[in-house]
Amino acid sequence: MLLLLTAIFFFVTVLSISVNSSNAHIFNSNNTQIWNNTEDNIRIEFGYLPEKPIIDTFTNLGFSVTNLRTGDHSAEGVAHISVTNGQRLFKFNNVSVQNGDFSVDYLFPDDGTHQVLLRLDKSDSINLASFQVFVPHQTPPDLMSNTQNVIIALALFGAVGLITIFIIRR
Repeated sequence: MLLLLTAIFFFVTVLSISVNSSNAHIFNSNNTQIWNNTEDNIRIEFGYLPEKPIIDTFTNLGFSVTNLRTGDHSAEGVAHISVTNGQRLFKFNNVSVQNGDFSVDYLFPDDGTHQVLLRLDKSDSINLASFQVFVPHQTPPDLMSNTQNVIIALALFGAVGLITIFIIRR
């Protein structure tokens, strides 16, 4: 039963991943990565928010394509984005690129290093780029690890016990 619920949750999660192709200009962050192709005169900037992705929470993967020489945003095209950790692979196909900016929202299913592969199809070229996203390890909250929670739980059990004894003696 648990395996079935896990499988259903995974498929619902994958189906709920949304594509947002509007205004993805790269965030001012410490995680911006740059890929240059001098042959085709293209610069691709990649960044993501939040800077420390959280498992099963949307992370925005943003791309900005500019002319390497002038810095102007690149013309329209179509992007294909794949995200993999070596075991799982998810693809965003036919993402519209307008004015050089686009983004997708992705739910990272586990921690570790994930590779973001980009294929950018423009009218005059096809460009490939690769970027990395590190998702830190996250442990689920442990309710009994906090001493204050233990004291509160013991006090509640004691109070319920005293009330029960008081009611029985009446």
